[in-house]
Amino acid sequence: MTITTPISPAVQRAAEVLHEIHNAIERDSGVKATLKRTLTGEPRHQRAAYPIILRYLSDQRAQYQLEQWLWVTGFLAYYPQDINPKSKLTFGDSARQLKTEDGSKGPERRFRSLLETSLEDLRSPLTAMVRLMRSSKKKVVISYPQLLVDLNRWEHPDQYIQDKWARAFWNAPTPPDNAPATDSSDLVDA
Repeated sequence: MTITTPISPAVQRAAEVLHEIHNAIERDSGVKATLKRTLTGEPRHQRAAYPIILRYLSDQRAQYQLEQWLWVTGFLAYYPQDINPKSKLTFGDSARQLKTEDGSKGPERRFRSLLETSLEDLRSPLTAMVRLMRSSKKKVVISYPQLLVDLNRWEHPDQYIQDKWARAFWNAPTPPDNAPATDSSDLVDA
């Protein structure tokens, strides 16, 4: 008997929108360059990406989650990945792939710091981790839909996303489903 875990509606919708964006930018190096520049955090580069991204986002998503969408689409342009909503990988799982590659303490040190960073300051260390992943000798898989959903829940007072990432990174057993119940409807409608 196979037990399947249902796909979160938030992850499914994020995957659908990211897939649309990926298809639109796949063969346009100018658009990819614009999205990559958003990773600098400079407002002028972010504004340049608005026409590319905003057409895919609902008003609610654009108002409350635009910055995270800019980050993740910038990562998608910089380090393309398959958009798989069924992937259960967290960013902690992806970072663990770096940790096991060369035995260096650098990825672990960066990851520890990342977990303690507020959403407001997260762009730079997250970008540094993605750059490390891209430069890795083996392909490090990142689930961008899951990353997007996790970033939108980063500021939760229980810090359950940070805990989930840490457990994945250090390969700790997952406790019974104790993550706070969240209404993902704000992430689903686009």
